[in-house]
Amino acid sequence: MVTKFVPFPDNDGGKQRVLAVARRLAQRADLVLCAYDDGTADIAGLEKLGIDVRSVPWRPTAGRSVLGALATRSLSAGRFFSSELRAEVRAAAAEGPLDLLQIEYMQMAPLGRDVTAARRVLDLHNVESALMRSYGRTARGPSAAAAYTEAALLAAMERKALRDFDTVVVVSERERDRLGAGLPGLLVCPNGRDPDPSCPLEPASTPTAAFVAALGWAPNVDAAVWFAREVWPEVVRRIPAARLLLVGRDPAPSVRALASSSVEVSGTVSDVLPYLAQARLAVAPLRSGGGTRLKILEALDAGRPVVATSVAVDGLEDLIGRGVVVADDAETMVDVVSSLLDDPEAVSALCQVGHDAVLASHSWDAALEPLLATVNA
Repeated sequence: MVTKFVPFPDNDGGKQRVLAVARRLAQRADLVLCAYDDGTADIAGLEKLGIDVRSVPWRPTAGRSVLGALATRSLSAGRFFSSELRAEVRAAAAEGPLDLLQIEYMQMAPLGRDVTAARRVLDLHNVESALMRSYGRTARGPSAAAAYTEAALLAAMERKALRDFDTVVVVSERERDRLGAGLPGLLVCPNGRDPDPSCPLEPASTPTAAFVAALGWAPNVDAAVWFAREVWPEVVRRIPAARLLLVGRDPAPSVRALASSSVEVSGTVSDVLPYLAQARLAVAPLRSGGGTRLKILEALDAGRPVVATSVAVDGLEDLIGRGVVVADDAETMVDVVSSLLDDPEAVSALCQVGHDAVLASHSWDAALEPLLATVNA
């Protein structure tokens, strides 16, 4: 298994999906996991799960990114390419015949280019070309042009992956349509969640909203800035006691600058549940992006309804009306967030519905069953 970063602790959505897959593969066979150590890796924790971890330090540099871009023909894939990690992958593959090569993320596919296995699987957390095009639609000038150029390069990588891998996994029907509905070897395995025994949380006592996300990632940065500037001031005008929590690792400078008397920017935290415990509801105001949002599942499991854009709820449409309320423009977002913050009884009803929906429809075992059936075939 090859992925970006050692997925333990699983403190972001990508790591949560990787860990869910890795744990289930390790229950079925000897699993070697090759990844970068970003300085937070709990390798001993993974080894207790029976996973053999081969990691190299994460040392991003401009020079390495340039060389990586030349090797992968993609700027974003180049950032994750290194001769050190490629050597670890090759060494692990040389130890014996491989039943399965499992690659996580499009950007990591070049590291398994010359690895032979009985079955080769690529798990796309996002259709990266579509994600880049969505960046282009919200950016301007040179940034937009760069996004569209990178989208074209990633689309070429995706077309190649459909030829080079036996199975390509996507997280929603819409993501499958973006690659080409009906193509052989495409498998839908949505994101999921292992229920937290401490959830649902007790109802919050204050009119607090939370946006939990990796706040250095461009779509989340855009969402936080848009919500704090275009939505939140009117919410506070209507409900003076309202508070907004922006919770997530490595917040960008533009996110940190949003801190005010009614907005708290937490920075990196070890556990988001104490922040969700303070919140009456969660928001997911994304205007660009792809994949499906594990943070929506996390909030619903915690008993917090989610006010989300259609972009944010892509792939989780079955949860609309089951804990998720959709609002796509600033005016609607203001009305919905203000109404719910000011109505604890309505929120309480949505809390239980959302929690139950995650348990019933979005466990990791159910989400990953098609993949596990394929690799066991």
